[in-house]
Amino acid sequence: MSGRDLGADLYLRLSVEREGKTAIERQEADCRAWAAGHGLLVRQVHVDRDRSGYQNVTRKGFEAARKAVTSGGVRTLIVWKLDRLSRKGTAEVGPLLDAFDLIGGRLVSVMDGLDSSRPGDRLAMASLAEWARAEAEIQGERIRHAKRYLRSRGRWIGGQPPYGLRIDTDSGQLTPDPETAVYARLIADEALSGRPLVKIARLLNEHEIAAPRGGLWQVGSLSQLLRAPAFAGLLPETETVWDEKRNCRRYTGVVRPYLDPQTGQPVVAGEGIITLEEQQRIVAELGSRTRLRSDGLKRPARGPAHLLTGLLFCAVDGCGTRMSRNGTSYVCQGVRLGHTCPGARAMATSVEGAVAAALLSRHPEMAARWENGDVSQKRALLSEVVERVWVTRATGRGRRFEPEKRLRIVWADEGDQGERTDPCDWLEPCHNAHVSVLPSSSARVAGSTQGTRTSAWRSSAAGS
Repeated sequence: MSGRDLGADLYLRLSVEREGKTAIERQEADCRAWAAGHGLLVRQVHVDRDRSGYQNVTRKGFEAARKAVTSGGVRTLIVWKLDRLSRKGTAEVGPLLDAFDLIGGRLVSVMDGLDSSRPGDRLAMASLAEWARAEAEIQGERIRHAKRYLRSRGRWIGGQPPYGLRIDTDSGQLTPDPETAVYARLIADEALSGRPLVKIARLLNEHEIAAPRGGLWQVGSLSQLLRAPAFAGLLPETETVWDEKRNCRRYTGVVRPYLDPQTGQPVVAGEGIITLEEQQRIVAELGSRTRLRSDGLKRPARGPAHLLTGLLFCAVDGCGTRMSRNGTSYVCQGVRLGHTCPGARAMATSVEGAVAAALLSRHPEMAARWENGDVSQKRALLSEVVERVWVTRATGRGRRFEPEKRLRIVWADEGDQGERTDPCDWLEPCHNAHVSVLPSSSARVAGSTQGTRTSAWRSSAAGS
């Protein structure tokens, strides 16, 4: 027998991953035991966690398992039970079995005792696949009915409530969390006073107040919290749109207050951290700071007052955060947010002068427009040809800005094999790195969530 005949791949799936559940591990143990009992060696295990077998979602594990057999890499695919493979009925299982038959592959369902290579088992698989689809439809309708019932009574329908709130076990409604509600209220008060979200995040991080999922607070998480309907005690609903490609509805990530079908009014789900009027004031203030572009992205409402705002990025390893003007310098935003990045910093006049010199050296035809333009016009010129600018942290005392060592300009027309010829193009620590592998602005920086908490701000929270 060939290695292909002796090998087998496993496919494991779990719709809802909960802490402490061992379903995946139990599936794997049973599948491995079956393979060993039939003289097969497990080559690879393909897993989909938190992935529905009924809804139209991407399942990377399923696709990899299918290709493992259809490509000839392995002959046998083992699943714990057929409904772990799919709950879409013969519409998905049928073509899979056809593809396996064409190249001499087979599907084995351990708990169902079925092997598609045996006469009659394929018919049984088709029947079980349709039963799994029907069961999923019935369960889906049961869940939808339960949600309608709970919503009609203003009860929480599931999911994590916003920071500062918890679900009362008796009433099933929102109620302030004894440990975090006081800090959630302080966040709201700071936002109502007009304090920028970046400063609120820095305040929270400096005093080691952990974000809802642990770690550090970000501007985005604060904005999401303050806009959440449940933060004002209202029942939330995630907006859906029709997906033409998948021919189904999908969630957009936009959360709005749930409206009662009879009255058209928002449904109260308990006690929030702020009132509806306070939330409307906060949302209006946040909205006044941004504008919606034609491509649907939000950007600051007021044009940046500084030349390199939005173009400078911190090149300290593991950071990649934007830099913004603070006094006479551009400073890594990660430092302003209280992250652990040591932070790149550059005198504004030095870095602006270096970027301008590099621009005019590369594009001398822009000299006249540059000389006669104001900040917004110069920014427009830069945006035409500059993708972003990386600045590293100075070494030694004095933090001296040396463009040839600390500055790298990524030009908009740089290809994957772009020439590195301009004198101010290259940042020494990133000399061998290409733009495609430079630090991402989404890089996570670990922060402390433990320790003594005796700050004045924290003390004021505890005493309020």
